[in-house]
Amino acid sequence: MTRPRIFVVEDEALSRAGVRHYLEDSFDIVGEADNVSEAVALICDLVPDLVLLDLRIKGGAGVDVIRQVRTTHASVKFLALTVSTSRIDVLRLLSIGVDGYLTKGVIGADLPDRVTEALNGGRPISKQVAGYVLDINEGISEESDIDRLTQRQLEVTRLIARGYTYRETAGTLGISVKTLEKHMGAIFHRLGLASRHELSALAYESGLIDTDGRAHP
Repeated sequence: MTRPRIFVVEDEALSRAGVRHYLEDSFDIVGEADNVSEAVALICDLVPDLVLLDLRIKGGAGVDVIRQVRTTHASVKFLALTVSTSRIDVLRLLSIGVDGYLTKGVIGADLPDRVTEALNGGRPISKQVAGYVLDINEGISEESDIDRLTQRQLEVTRLIARGYTYRETAGTLGISVKTLEKHMGAIFHRLGLASRHELSALAYESGLIDTDGRAHP
């Protein structure tokens, strides 16, 4: 019997090794990638049954992989496997039809069962984010979380997403580093994020920043 074919998109080698360890006895791991362009090219070439996909990867975001692959290979299933428990991440992925959303705490003996569930048409969701599924059923607001930031918080987000340091951002906005840190704390709390990396990725995904680094008004 042919075993299901799995592709892993993850930019941390240790995480890829962990996934392979728990899945290789039950599935064929046909390939791996750590960035958007390589992932899209290999997935379209190999056409696996399911892709385990991190949301924050080199060259873009996990949603970019899904959208590009599905333009030509709609049958490929995508199962998000990420550290993010952000509401906006969960809703974005579910709204574009991801076949499950797992946090990385499930990398263990239960992972093969979750993958099998997705392959069989289920939609496994980690309990940490399961409550957000109700938001899908009730309809997602057209206003994204990032749109709810204040004007000053948006200015901070644009600069941080473009690679400015805290000191450079504070200097550009004419505020102290301490005040900037307060703004960043408020931004992280409102968006449910934990790092500059996550904030930058969200800014690009939301269209606040172009891929060439230009800020939108």
